[in-house]
Amino acid sequence: MRVHLLFALTLLAPVPVAAQTIPAAPAAARAPFAAQMLVGSWALRVDGAIVFRFDLSASGSGWSGSWTRPSSFVTDGASFGTLSGPPVEQKAASGRAIGDWIELSFADLRSGGIPDVFRFHLVAPDKAELIYADTGLAPFELERVTPGIEPGPWEVGRVYRRPGVTPGLPVHYNVAPPAPPNIPPRRPPSETQGPPAIEGR
Repeated sequence: MRVHLLFALTLLAPVPVAAQTIPAAPAAARAPFAAQMLVGSWALRVDGAIVFRFDLSASGSGWSGSWTRPSSFVTDGASFGTLSGPPVEQKAASGRAIGDWIELSFADLRSGGIPDVFRFHLVAPDKAELIYADTGLAPFELERVTPGIEPGPWEVGRVYRRPGVTPGLPVHYNVAPPAPPNIPPRRPPSETQGPPAIEGR
């Protein structure tokens, strides 16, 4: 009986702080389970065509990912238009967990542009909600997809619509701004040298 009592007291004795140190868990393990389930590939499908694909990953340093999208598009949240290819993939500039949400930020490569920020939230094992932050657009529904699946195909001139969604203010995106209209391109300089100029008398 005395041996059992001594063993119990040993278990209750305080353990030195150094012995209690536990290595930090990876970012995915520290996030709630619903956020951990967001690791993988997700697609926004509108009218049967994939418009966006997001790939989310986590490591000990935090969250990261990529956004594969058309080279240009216009959306008011209820519809997508002027979709053109080929698809462009961009790596997230930063990522973090906010409760059971994951936020990825993508630098706007255009002059004077502000970052595109997306927030992801799991609603079912293969369904997620996406908020295009600071746009006021209605949330988008994402589906889990096979990694590497290509967005598209997009028909020229077609508008892809989400039924039952209230439109907001349009968001325009172009990887490269279009050339100014009605201005002919500059001709390259001639490679052959002309006659020397005649000097005045």
